[in-house]
Amino acid sequence: METLDFRTKTEFKSVKHASCRTYWPVAIDIGYSAVKTYSPNGCSCFPSYAKKLGLRETIVGSPVKDEIWYIDDTTNEVWRVGESAMRSVSANDTNETDEKLFSRHRYLSEMFRIIARTGIGFGMMNTGAGAYNAGLAPYVQTGLPPAYLKGTDRQELTQALTGHHKFTLRLGDRTQSFDFTLEEKDIGIMAQPEGTLMSISMNDDTRSTKSARNYFSSNVLIADAGFETVDLYELYNRQIRGRATFTSVGMHAILDKTIKKMQEKCGGVQVDQLTIQAALEAGKVSMVEWNPSNGRPRRVYHEIAPFLEEAANEVFDDLCGQIGENIKDSISEYRYLVLTGGTFAPWEQAMKEYFGALCEIGGNGLTILMGNENCKDTTDLIYTNVRGYYLYAVSGLRRKERDTAKSDGE
Repeated sequence: METLDFRTKTEFKSVKHASCRTYWPVAIDIGYSAVKTYSPNGCSCFPSYAKKLGLRETIVGSPVKDEIWYIDDTTNEVWRVGESAMRSVSANDTNETDEKLFSRHRYLSEMFRIIARTGIGFGMMNTGAGAYNAGLAPYVQTGLPPAYLKGTDRQELTQALTGHHKFTLRLGDRTQSFDFTLEEKDIGIMAQPEGTLMSISMNDDTRSTKSARNYFSSNVLIADAGFETVDLYELYNRQIRGRATFTSVGMHAILDKTIKKMQEKCGGVQVDQLTIQAALEAGKVSMVEWNPSNGRPRRVYHEIAPFLEEAANEVFDDLCGQIGENIKDSISEYRYLVLTGGTFAPWEQAMKEYFGALCEIGGNGLTILMGNENCKDTTDLIYTNVRGYYLYAVSGLRRKERDTAKSDGE
């Protein structure tokens, strides 16, 4: 088992995407594990974490490749963001708790605002595939679970994204400053599973695929495996709605089980949800113990893979059992099952096999699709929703531009 498959990605891709004449659309998916963005000139992913350093003058030296610094140009405060911020957390740091990092109502926290602005900034950063034109109106598209769209979540998320944003981003040796304002009309919030539906139904130029009509005229079940939960959604009689949410079966559960197994078998190991990310890259965790032969300290390394594999298998079995129990009596009602979300990535083949067998038992000819089947430039499942957000936004903004041009012509 490759431990890197379970690590939160950090990547920045320069890719030319469909866009608009008068708007600069940025799609952003601010997950518990990672922030994913899509824009006219690229896409990006980085861990959903930031750590305050202090004032601007505390910066020493030059950032390494892919290291992210966020600098507030109003307060001069500096934050490390993403992977390098995680690396700056020690095993003894008690300030970062699961409740703080993974709370549902995190939108108005200082950290959430920083990672959201950083993601939007990367959506506006100049790349080899094009440069942001300050004359274009920025438009941000994101999403929420269907049940949260009419509640306080929508209000708090909108509040976190609106306002005057003036900051500088440093990515490695690249620096770019931003100064823009987002009003409520500049922000779109859609149902998360609709992002997946858009992604499998639209090509890279926002045109409907040949299969799109089949998807939207059929009952579709979507299984979205995120960091905290696995959610079942359905397009049932052309209405998107939540069906079930399963806890303790996402990536958080896998890593949590891995940590507990290591702590039980390797006494003295100090690792948590933040520090394990660096350990997943190295494939091992180090600790200091006393050598009984000479009474001196020594550093010992423990491989993560055996503990990770055991934990992942347990969570996978639990997940399949919970989903299977939930849909076994109604599986014949659906024509398509779409598997999406980053947690499914290491299990893609196993999920296809499991649900394929379940469909055969049901005898209804259910078609299984992966949420990234239309993604030519970003094949990873982590981009499924944010790609759909982006295509939906571009399609709507182009339609608005055409209506405006027609009105002006009249």
